[in-house]
Amino acid sequence: MLRSDLRRQLLKVVGAFFLAQGLPVAPAFSAARPSAVERRTFAAFLDALLPRDDLAGSASDLRVDEQLWALASLDGRFGRLVALGCQWLNLTGTGSFADLAPSDQIKVIEWMSASDWNQIPRRFYELVRQTAVETYYSNPAAWGGLPIKAPPQPLGYPPPWQ
Repeated sequence: MLRSDLRRQLLKVVGAFFLAQGLPVAPAFSAARPSAVERRTFAAFLDALLPRDDLAGSASDLRVDEQLWALASLDGRFGRLVALGCQWLNLTGTGSFADLAPSDQIKVIEWMSASDWNQIPRRFYELVRQTAVETYYSNPAAWGGLPIKAPPQPLGYPPPWQ
C-alpha cells in the first residue's frame, strides 16, 4: 500500500474517533508492538469478516492484518483500540478467539455488530471492519470474479453500457 493511502486511512480512522467523541481509554501514545497472540487473534477476526473463497484469498492472505497493524502503529488510539479488541475477543471463549470454531467466531462477531456503540466491542467491530474492507478491496488480488479490471478512481465509473 502506498504511504499516501496509509495516511488517508489513518485520517479516516482519526476522524471517526473525533466524530464518536473519543474513546474512554488511555491517551494516545505510540502503540506497543502486538504480541503473537494478538496477531493471531486479529488475523482470525479479519479472516472471519473477509474469508477465503474460490475467487480470492482471505484478509490475512492479502496481508490486511499487517497493513492494519502498520496503521495502528501510526495512531496510538487506533492501536489501543485494536489491542483492547483483541483482548476482549480472547475472553469470549475458553481460549483464544482464533481457536473458536468458525461458527462460534461468527456468533461473536454478530453480537459485536449489535452491541452498544459506546463500548469497546462495537467500536472495535465498526472501525476495524470499515478499514479492513477498504484495505482488502484496494488490493487487485481481491477482485477475482468482480467485473472490474481497475479501480474506478481516478477516472470514474464506466458508463453502464460498457
